[in-house]
Amino acid sequence: MPGLPRRPRPLDEIDSLLLDLLQADADQTLRALGERVGLSPSAVQRRIAGYKAAGVLRTVAVVDTGAAPALAQALVLLTLAEESPDHHRRIVERLRARPAVQQCYAVSGRWDYAVLLTARSVRELRDLSHELFQRDDNIRRYDTLFVFETVKSGTGVPGELLRG
Repeated sequence: MPGLPRRPRPLDEIDSLLLDLLQADADQTLRALGERVGLSPSAVQRRIAGYKAAGVLRTVAVVDTGAAPALAQALVLLTLAEESPDHHRRIVERLRARPAVQQCYAVSGRWDYAVLLTARSVRELRDLSHELFQRDDNIRRYDTLFVFETVKSGTGVPGELLRG
């Protein structure tokens, strides 16, 4: 059907390397990428277009948090009081709607979600946590862990893990 992403072809070693290179720096020229993976610029362009059409790759700009004059971050672990699909849907929708929620993971074990919040100050984080978590009757417990130092941060997925 037109308009639907096509099913991606199985990825090979060149795809893995190319995806690693793009995740490290998507501004590289097609020629530079081609030299690194042993393909012509037009072949690299076709592969990138294929990744995008299949939904394997999208291009975004990533801002280095170290460039911000002052940021405060916290990891919030939370447990819901009721485990119904409706309660999970509501909290997920609320978290997705907030730009200050940088990342959110449904997790196993004692907690239901791990949420990374970013704000201008610890006070702003406190207010945000209060608004998001304390006012919700369906949150049984939440613990806020303030981030002192980012040891490693990223969104890249090693290309080799994408191969079938």
